Amino acid sequence: MSSDGFDLDAISESQPGDDIVYELGGGATVTKQKTKNDTSSTSTATKPNSNSKEEEVDPSILKAESLKQQGNEYFKQGAYLDAIDLYADAIEATPGMTCQEILDLHKQHEVQEREKANQRYERDSNRRIASRQSTDEAQDSTNESQESDQDDDLAPQEFVLPTHPYSKYLAVYLSNKAASHIQLEQYSDALECCNIAVLVNPSYPKAYIRRMSCHEHSDDVNLALADAKKALELSPQNREIQKHVKRLEKLEAERMEKLKEETMGKLKDLGNSILSNFGMSLDNFKAEKDPNTGSYSIKMV
Repeated sequence: MSSDGFDLDAISESQPGDDIVYELGGGATVTKQKTKNDTSSTSTATKPNSNSKEEEVDPSILKAESLKQQGNEYFKQGAYLDAIDLYADAIEATPGMTCQEILDLHKQHEVQEREKANQRYERDSNRRIASRQSTDEAQDSTNESQESDQDDDLAPQEFVLPTHPYSKYLAVYLSNKAASHIQLEQYSDALECCNIAVLVNPSYPKAYIRRMSCHEHSDDVNLALADAKKALELSPQNREIQKHVKRLEKLEAERMEKLKEETMGKLKDLGNSILSNFGMSLDNFKAEKDPNTGSYSIKMV
């Protein structure tokens, strides 16, 4: 089983007296400093994108990274249930907002957006009624100013998660856990992990690719294609993602063509059922396309 994309830790080779640098999954590093005459070592860790080289990472994230590494080893051995348990432990050990808290915030946002959508519909309906009834131009001008402020309040907004100090780590653990679920064909569990991963770190392409796999196995080709395109947007030079996009674009085109044929078949059946009352069918008519306009005209034959 390939471990490609699993953010495996790498340990650089070093000479006695050199610093040993451990690369952590979220982009942080841990440096152990050694001297020739001193076998003891000290450790410092820096957060990804930290402005201070000496800013320490919470020790809990070091534990989470160790659990993730163990999970990676189990994954490579095909022990996916054990890998899932270790990735889950890594997720739980990660400091900051929990997955459930993230899901609750996202659900709250969706509820608010639905309420705003209902308010926009009611507002637009009232405007249409008012426009037909109102004749006072001065009053209309005042209303437009007030409605402009209301438009800003009701404008749709994307969900933005509050800053999570270890979002990059958490997204990796969730994505790796999703990959393990996929290997066991547990696509609903994998999808939930991926959904949280893209909320936590929207710029992590591997989470979109794994969610793409979940959607494709559920025959949601249009959603799978959307995730593949998003991953390609984040990693435009990745040839594997490019292949996924091309493959899914072909599948989506085939799906749309099949849907069109099914729709036309149903419309034809409906037309024949109506025309049968007059002793006719659609076979009595012919559609001719105008080469200049592309429109069709129906003629009886």
